Amino acid sequence: MEIVIAPDKFKGTLTAAQAAEAIAEGIRRAARRTGRTDVRLTLKPMADGGEGSLDILAGSNGTYRPVEAFDARMRPLQSAYVALPNGTGKRAAVEAASTIGLYKLPKAERNPALTTSYGMGAVLRKAIEAGYTELVVAVGGTATSDCGAGMLAALGCRFFDRHGRTVEHPAGGDLTTIHDLDPSPLYRLTADCRFSVLCDVDNPLTGARGAAAVFAPQKGADADAVALLEAGAEHFATVVARKIGHDFRHAAGSGAAGGIGWALKSFCKADFISGAAAMASLTGTDRAIRSASLVVTGEGRFDRQSLHGKVAGHVASLAHQSGIPAIVLCGAHEHDIPAEALAPAGISALFALTDRIPSHEAFARPAESLARLSADLFGYLLTR
Repeated sequence: MEIVIAPDKFKGTLTAAQAAEAIAEGIRRAARRTGRTDVRLTLKPMADGGEGSLDILAGSNGTYRPVEAFDARMRPLQSAYVALPNGTGKRAAVEAASTIGLYKLPKAERNPALTTSYGMGAVLRKAIEAGYTELVVAVGGTATSDCGAGMLAALGCRFFDRHGRTVEHPAGGDLTTIHDLDPSPLYRLTADCRFSVLCDVDNPLTGARGAAAVFAPQKGADADAVALLEAGAEHFATVVARKIGHDFRHAAGSGAAGGIGWALKSFCKADFISGAAAMASLTGTDRAIRSASLVVTGEGRFDRQSLHGKVAGHVASLAHQSGIPAIVLCGAHEHDIPAEALAPAGISALFALTDRIPSHEAFARPAESLARLSADLFGYLLTR
């Protein structure tokens, strides 16, 4: 019996690798109790292009390349990109969250009017200067809403205010001060590069569903800051469109990562691809599933959105395409998801820790709680 274990992280409690190992430990216990010696496990921890993606790729035959960069408040930090094997030796992955992630800032410093994506751009620049021309960019989980202006500056784009003075390291609140730009150094740097943005949101850059309105409040912006960021995004997009001759502010996905998606599409002709699908391909999870007897996936909280582009839903759909049953183990779940919605998504069964274990116990010992849930479930399944 071949079982593929491919969960996302259980946010705030377990990394994807820890969750996969806990599920595997439960299956091993059940196999010992039932005398099953034919159970073989393949662990494929997953991510969707947000926090943790770099660790997953490094654990799947990638190689860390440490670099110096800056956090979202322009403090120096040690970051990295990951060199990915692809036959050419020229593909690398960069994760925004590992450099300018929201989780890296204390709550008191979370204000997207004051944060910049410059540090992420610095990592991208180091990868390009090292000879990598195929860039996979995981953009989820940032602390920024600067329309990628900081990243563009790190890549060589020069910005000027109305008096012709340089605007360096622009943050979200600086966008209204930018009245002109010179992207030629950026174009020279990236001329031979191809960018793929891992993105599972379809929000535009501006408007009621834009980066400022939807995502900035999650990053610490109050109503005044949201208004400032929205005005800045509209102004900056207009300045850019006038300079480069095209306007992607309304394109689906342009609002990803506070506008980093828009910046990469506008200046680097980036393609947007599903984060979960790309990670499944890059890690070989899709290939492993095709030869499995059963697939187990999971995440911290399973809800309707999980069925549309998130890791658990995507892994289940891959299993469904190959006619393989998939089970979801999660910390908690949305209770009014109709059962009839699960089967078409490829989910044979859904189990939550909080349905079986008191929530305080599950949070206090998440790995052991998940292992117990897995052991109880497979103690039954392996005897059928």
